[in-house]
Amino acid sequence: MAASPLMMLGEYLSSAEARGMAAMLASGEHVNKALREVGSARRGEAKDLMAAAGLDHGNVPLAVAVLEGIAGAKSTQRELTPVWTMPGNEAEVGHLTSQFHQLVLGARTSVTAATYNFTANSHMWKVLNEASELPGVQVNVYVDGDKANGQEVKAQMPKASVYRSGTLPDGRRVVSHAKFVIIDHALILLTSANFSYNAENRNVEFGLLVAAPPIAESVEELMFSKRGVLYEEVA
Repeated sequence: MAASPLMMLGEYLSSAEARGMAAMLASGEHVNKALREVGSARRGEAKDLMAAAGLDHGNVPLAVAVLEGIAGAKSTQRELTPVWTMPGNEAEVGHLTSQFHQLVLGARTSVTAATYNFTANSHMWKVLNEASELPGVQVNVYVDGDKANGQEVKAQMPKASVYRSGTLPDGRRVVSHAKFVIIDHALILLTSANFSYNAENRNVEFGLLVAAPPIAESVEELMFSKRGVLYEEVA
């Protein structure tokens, strides 16, 4: 049986998009203005799905209720998936160099990644660059200022925003040891693996893929707030 427009809308919108649209409509804004909460490359499809579901400006209370329901359902999701990397083909569940790369390339709005080391032989160079080329997808990458070469990373993915850890007032370099990837403000991979060939193919590494929009969004907001404080943008 074909999915209904309401189901398709619920699958299409992220938690942040649905929550933002609901707030805009509840404050009296027109549907067309509320749709600005959706990325420009995806806005047309979202508008068509809203119309197909009968959620136009003549039915604002229902539209707000539906959008709040979508946001609430997605924000309470707490699915956990183990992500392993092992030499050879020993990792049978959630292999970092296969399933997860496919998730990154399926991003609709954004990818935020942080790593300690980021080497040229990492497959993530190619994956993140391809994601940054997708229409409407913003890619942000945070690396350690000493361990990773921020200039090389930026050259590899010119459309992405790349940040490296800066220096403290006493001259010491900030060590950026966090390793995670966030997709569409909703999926977050916490991993022991750096972005390197060894970490992706030879080492035993473990992580968790979590569907938790509030956590994902709070991490991104925190990292954003540290730009110019702990991180400097690579030109």
